[in-house]
Amino acid sequence: MLSLTLAAKISGAVLLFSSVGAVAYRNKKRDALRLRRLEAQLRFVRFVRQRIDRYLSPISDILRDCDEDVIGEMMIGCEREDLFDIDGLRSLLLTGEYYGDGGKIFDAFLSSLGSSYRENEIADCDACIKELGEVRDRLQKELPRERKSRNVLSFCFAAAIVIIFF
Repeated sequence: MLSLTLAAKISGAVLLFSSVGAVAYRNKKRDALRLRRLEAQLRFVRFVRQRIDRYLSPISDILRDCDEDVIGEMMIGCEREDLFDIDGLRSLLLTGEYYGDGGKIFDAFLSSLGSSYRENEIADCDACIKELGEVRDRLQKELPRERKSRNVLSFCFAAAIVIIFF
């Protein structure tokens, strides 16, 4: 029969490892959301480029015609409201956590949107697509390695705590 202290230590170790596992799972989902948000930003810029290039649509029409799924994924973690203009989109995006992964590039693109001629707008779209694509490619390479090192370090730290207290 197990002593009470040994049972408490074992249950503490199980609780510690399950907490580390839960944090690792949450981080994996957060990393996936970061990539989804970046992909949505890229799709939005491509949509804007297409509308400016083909139809010379005004920005308000472009925003109104944009797919709701793209807007929704772009605004993961932000407060949701109806969007009427680019300034509203920018202010709503500021309520979320999008600045870490290409958010500054995207915000600079949004701030210059609708302030120039067609050729300059298309060039801005192309530059933004290129820069956001580079950020996405870098993240796709780095996130699995970062996740693996975070998980290994977390589980090693938990194992060290268990060893010290046993």
